[in-house]
Amino acid sequence: MTSPVPRRESPVAEREISREEVARRLRDPLLTIVDVLPRESYAGAHLPGAVSLPLAEVSDRAREVLPDPDREIAVYCGSFT
Repeated sequence: MTSPVPRRESPVAEREISREEVARRLRDPLLTIVDVLPRESYAGAHLPGAVSLPLAEVSDRAREVLPDPDREIAVYCGSFT
């Protein structure tokens, strides 16, 4: 018999924000906007000030690309979810 591996609770608070809120906060120095689409998509168009961090690279590059972990981060992709 095996015991389940305990899940580590994330200290990160997750919430969905609206497009309107993102638009209002585009110049907010306390918010980092992260585009997780492939680099080609980012090169074609992205939100002003957004940082490119393709989803496939998050595990390897998040510490390098993202600022202070205490800042708010808004992540977006090309879908409606």
